[in-house]
Amino acid sequence: MAYKNDKTKNRKRYKSRYRSAHNYKHKRSTSQTKVAVLVSVLTFVIIASVVIIFTFGDSIYDSLNQTLENITATDAPTIAPTNAPTKAPTKAPTKPPTEPPTEPLVEQDEEFNNLLALNNLKLENILGDQLIFVDSNEADLTCKLYCYEKDANGKWNQALSVFDGFVGSQGVSETMTPYEAKTPQGLFRIEYAAGTNPDPGAKIEYDQFLYDDYWVTDPNSAYYNRWMHTLNNCDWASSQELWVYTVSYPYCVVFDYNRSNVDHSQGCAKFLHVKYAPTDGGVGISENDLYTIIMWLDSTKNPYISISK
Repeated sequence: MAYKNDKTKNRKRYKSRYRSAHNYKHKRSTSQTKVAVLVSVLTFVIIASVVIIFTFGDSIYDSLNQTLENITATDAPTIAPTNAPTKAPTKAPTKPPTEPPTEPLVEQDEEFNNLLALNNLKLENILGDQLIFVDSNEADLTCKLYCYEKDANGKWNQALSVFDGFVGSQGVSETMTPYEAKTPQGLFRIEYAAGTNPDPGAKIEYDQFLYDDYWVTDPNSAYYNRWMHTLNNCDWASSQELWVYTVSYPYCVVFDYNRSNVDHSQGCAKFLHVKYAPTDGGVGISENDLYTIIMWLDSTKNPYISISK
């Protein structure tokens, strides 16, 4: 007990154990050494990093950039904003057709189709863009004229009003003798217009009948069914003196019935002309209506006339 209460001895013991100069200095020098080593290591790492960055910086950057791109490419695709425009996928080129495409059929009006059927025609039979249908009634020798024109889309549209007229006093026929008053049946190309009146400014070729103009009606003539001027070298016994037909031919339309490869056993002088009664074989209508038709006809549209019974 005396030992424990001896403060002097205890003080000395404490001092000698914990406060001795030797122990203090030893502890202090050990701590300083550790700090110095740590600072040296950190300094070396920093200096080495700076040297590596300056020496290999570009290569390191490229490698990192490539790695990031590869990672991005394997990521799931992001959803585009709802208002972003979309692009349709590009189709592979197709091979051209081996045959030319067939033009689609154009739907025609019922009346036009009925007139085609009445005339035993198909669309491919009509080579022009203007067409006059002459629908005859042999019971009273009257007829109605329908004027159609084809538009750029291939549709046939009625171009003028329906006109009333007359056919030959002996009806309508595909064949006839030179002296029969029959109107020819069939599809004919319109050649030109003419008349005793001057050219009214028609779009179709127009010739005025002048003195000494004749239409040869003699089947024995070499000029049968031809328009001839002057009587020089005349070989015909009958003809129409065209310049005096001011009532019937103030205007007329010549179509190619028996005009090419003339058959001398068939009829002649079959025109669309002015007449208010059954004709001698042409198609007769009023002068005003014929004038309207002539001003509508256009040579560049290759007009045709079709006569049915």
